[in-house]
Amino acid sequence: MHGKTLWLTRCAVLAALACVLTIFPKVPIGEGYVHFGDCVIYATAILMGPSAAAAVGAIGHSLADLISGYPIYCIPTFIIKALLGFTVGKILSGSVNAKRLVLAAVVSFLIVVFGYFVAEWPLFGKAQALVSLVSSPIQWGMSMVASAVIVPILVKYKKRLKF
Repeated sequence: MHGKTLWLTRCAVLAALACVLTIFPKVPIGEGYVHFGDCVIYATAILMGPSAAAAVGAIGHSLADLISGYPIYCIPTFIIKALLGFTVGKILSGSVNAKRLVLAAVVSFLIVVFGYFVAEWPLFGKAQALVSLVSSPIQWGMSMVASAVIVPILVKYKKRLKF
């Protein structure tokens, strides 16, 4: 496969994986749920960079919202996950070290938590938005735990994976 075709194919497969891991397994918390789809965004950021991570996050997670019966979240999710992927990809582009990983984790926390808070306020009101200030950090934390297992493996084998 040629460069652009390979890039698009990888993004499509990773977006599908992000969609599936956002839907299954789904553990309800507050008004949201814990899922492992964000790990795919972080993996894509490390393997393919900011543009691919933005595309994978936006498309994969918005599709998951649509399929799961949460179409009202499609546009906010598209924006939030694209911003998440692009920003984390920019932070982790080049060398991946402990300092950059911590910075990426903090920035991803801020994007997800405040992104959904800002999105939910006009959609559902202040009270509902405040609930997301509890459920979003839990979701973020679970993604960080799972990513703490996956990221070192990706960093170690990135060249062998031919990304």
